[in-house]
Amino acid sequence: MEKTVKFCVPTTFEDSFLDELNKLNEKYQSLGSQVYEVYGSFKVSPFGTGWPSTVLPVVDEEMLARHIERAHSYGIKFAYTLNAVCMNLFEYSEEGHEALNELLKRLSQMKVDTLIITIPYLIEYVAKNYPEFKINASSLCYIDSLNRALTYEKLGAHRITLSEDLNRCFSLLKLIRKNVKAELEVIANNGCLLKCPFRAYHNTITAHVSQNVLEDRVGFTYKPYPFMRCTLERLSDHKEIIKAPWFRPEDVRHYAEIGISYIKIAGRGLPAEVLLKLIEAYLSGHYEGDIYALIDNSYMHFCWDMFDVNSEPLPPLKISIDNRSLDGWYEYFIKNNPPCLTGCGNCNYCENIAKKVVKTDCAVESKYIERIQHMINKVTSLKPPVKLKRREGGGRILVRAGNDY
Repeated sequence: MEKTVKFCVPTTFEDSFLDELNKLNEKYQSLGSQVYEVYGSFKVSPFGTGWPSTVLPVVDEEMLARHIERAHSYGIKFAYTLNAVCMNLFEYSEEGHEALNELLKRLSQMKVDTLIITIPYLIEYVAKNYPEFKINASSLCYIDSLNRALTYEKLGAHRITLSEDLNRCFSLLKLIRKNVKAELEVIANNGCLLKCPFRAYHNTITAHVSQNVLEDRVGFTYKPYPFMRCTLERLSDHKEIIKAPWFRPEDVRHYAEIGISYIKIAGRGLPAEVLLKLIEAYLSGHYEGDIYALIDNSYMHFCWDMFDVNSEPLPPLKISIDNRSLDGWYEYFIKNNPPCLTGCGNCNYCENIAKKVVKTDCAVESKYIERIQHMINKVTSLKPPVKLKRREGGGRILVRAGNDY
C-alpha cells in the first residue's frame, strides 16, 4: 500500500488479543498498514451500543481502564461505542442526563480517545462539552451523501464512518473526500444486503437489547426477524451476496488512493482467533482461499430451529468464493460508476459475477431456505414463539413462549 491505512478493529478485551495485534503491527509495518484503534463498550448500559449485549463480553470499569492502558502502551487508540440508534429518550431525562455526564467523565478519566456516536444530539453535546474526545460519526448514522457528511462534520464529528452502501460508489466517495475536512472511514466486511430494507429496524432492536436484555435463552436477540429476512434474501438469490457492500483485502488500496485512510473491520462478539485471521488478511492486503468465509457465515446460525429445541439440526452448509476468482472485479466499480446506491437498473454485473464464483450445495441450501421461512412464519404468527420477561433485580430475559425461568 502506498499510503498509510489505519485499521479500526473490535476488541475482545483480552490482554493476549492486544499482544497479538501488536505483533501484527510489527509484521506489516513495512506495508504501510497498521491497527490504529480498537473499539468496544460495556456489555449493557442505559445508553446501549450498536451490537446486541447478549453476544458481547462482560467488561467492568476496572477491566476497561486496564485494557485502554495496555492498548496505549502498544500505541493503539481506544474508541468507545456509544452508538445506539435509540435511547428511548433516556438521554433527555434528568436521570439520563446525569448518567450520561457521569459516563463521559469516567471515560475521560480512563483516557478513551474516541467516541463512536450515532445520535446527532449526542455528537453535538459531546463536541461542545467534552472536547477531550475525538468523535466518530457511526455508520449507523447512514451517511450516504455529501450533504449528510457536511452536516455531521458541522455537528462536531472529526471522523465519519460512511454508510457501507457507498463502498462501490467511487465518484461519490471522491466528491465527499474533496469537500469534507473530517477523516473518512469505510467498513470492509459487511455482508448485509445492499441498501438493506431491514437495517433500521435491526439496529433499533440491537439498541434496546444492549440497554436492558441481560440474558437470551433463545438466540433471538442476535438472530431477530430482520436478520432472518436479510439472510433469506441472500440465500435465495446469490447476486445479493456479490451486491453486498464488502470488499477484499486486495481492494483496500483503492480507498487509500482517493484519500480514505481509515478502514473498519466489523465483528464484535467474534472469538479472538477468528478476528485475528480477519485482521491479518486486511493488514496484509492479500488472502488465499475462500474469501466469503471471512465475510459471512450468518446462514449457519439457522442449522437448527431456535424456536423448537426438538428439531433436527440441518447438515452444515458452506457457501464459498475463491478469492482469486475475484481478481480484477473491483475495476468495474472504479471505472464505470454503476448505480449501486440508487438501484441496479439494467446493470447485471453482480448477477453475472455471482453465477461464476459463488459455490454452494443447492440441496442443502434449499433446506436452510425452507427452515428460515418456517421460522419467519412462526415469529409473525398470532402467537410469537418468544417472550421478554422482567428479571428480578432489573433488566430483561428472553425465553421461549410458555417457558418459565
